[in-house]
Amino acid sequence: MLAEDRRLSFRMIAEELKISLDSVSDIIHEHLQKRKICARFVPHKLSDEQKQHKMETSGDFIDACDRNPQFLETIVTGDESSSTIRKPSGSGAHRCRPPKICRLTTYRIKTLLITFSDNKGLIHHEFVPAGTTVNAESYEGVLKRLLQRIRQVWTQLYQSG
Repeated sequence: MLAEDRRLSFRMIAEELKISLDSVSDIIHEHLQKRKICARFVPHKLSDEQKQHKMETSGDFIDACDRNPQFLETIVTGDESSSTIRKPSGSGAHRCRPPKICRLTTYRIKTLLITFSDNKGLIHHEFVPAGTTVNAESYEGVLKRLLQRIRQVWTQLYQSG
């Protein structure tokens, strides 16, 4: 099931297989050795092939640094951070009059922050509007705006020395 759709929740799997949530959790974590990262189940441990690929890639980075000491200055890394913000809805406090007990109602906004940095710091950031699905098309727009920002920032750096 997970191979077909890695976005499945424990609840969806439990309902489909007609087993308890604890059983689903036990099977996925203990038997399949998977954990949930970025809303997808991934293996706890790297395979030998993945370890070899990481070693080769690391070696390529070291070789590039040996050939060009400024190579590390050309690397841009990206990160996504999701958070939920709770905000009071309405004016709450003055809607109730004593002796009534008044509770402040809240609503939640889930937001995603995408950031990109180089060795000097933050280059570009974007908040993804609530309700927006991040897919290839939307990410392409993010990367195009990032490229424009990189050209702008790095041009300013190289002109100033």
